[in-house]
Amino acid sequence: MKITMLGHSCLLIEIDGKRILTDPWLTNGAYFNILKHKGSFPENYEVLPLDLILVSHGHDDHFDPHTLKNLPKTIPVIIYSGYEKKALRAGFHKVIPVNNGVLTKISGIEILAMPGKHFGGLVTFMITGKQSKIFFGGDSVYFPELEFALKDTKPDVVLMPVSGGEIGFFKFHMNADEAAKLTIASKAKHAIPIHYHFETGSELINNLLMKENCVLDFQNYISKNSNETVVKILDYGQTFDLEEII
Repeated sequence: MKITMLGHSCLLIEIDGKRILTDPWLTNGAYFNILKHKGSFPENYEVLPLDLILVSHGHDDHFDPHTLKNLPKTIPVIIYSGYEKKALRAGFHKVIPVNNGVLTKISGIEILAMPGKHFGGLVTFMITGKQSKIFFGGDSVYFPELEFALKDTKPDVVLMPVSGGEIGFFKFHMNADEAAKLTIASKAKHAIPIHYHFETGSELINNLLMKENCVLDFQNYISKNSNETVVKILDYGQTFDLEEII
């Protein structure tokens, strides 16, 4: 099993010989060029072939219309049900809308939609292959139902959003400590922080969308509170290979 960081919440997961792309955003300048990558991401063709596109929700930095134009429309798409129409409008032939608790099997791989919370609606996912299991958190906020669902699931890897975006009491995403708390509850073997490879042209907006040192805070919290989980930080293009560790 391999996981390659493509930026933000966009990752290439290789499991049981299949290639899964999560929350595709492979162009620069989402939301009218406001939100940008902080590094070099691959061209669309470089991630092909793909066996599945897995989408936590339909916001443009997670299901980017410009990226979708250049992906083959024969690739199956599993997406939170609230954004099914967006996937169909993009021209994909096989769109599988899901809500929390729905289990989908594709080519022997189980995709379980799990609790998630974000404005507009969202699901998280547990991806289970023959010998490995991965949790993908999209950019959910923390809430008790998600912690309960993750408790003692023992994934090989959790992909946890850590940016901690908020305005006052209104939270956009879970913060580093909350992501670490969920990781520890799950008893994951490895944790990869996601959803922080982005920036805007405004320091004020940057500070609202992402807490300073969120990645380091996530790593430190886990190292102080868990002996079970190893944190792996991936930059653009870097790959985590579980088989090399085993």
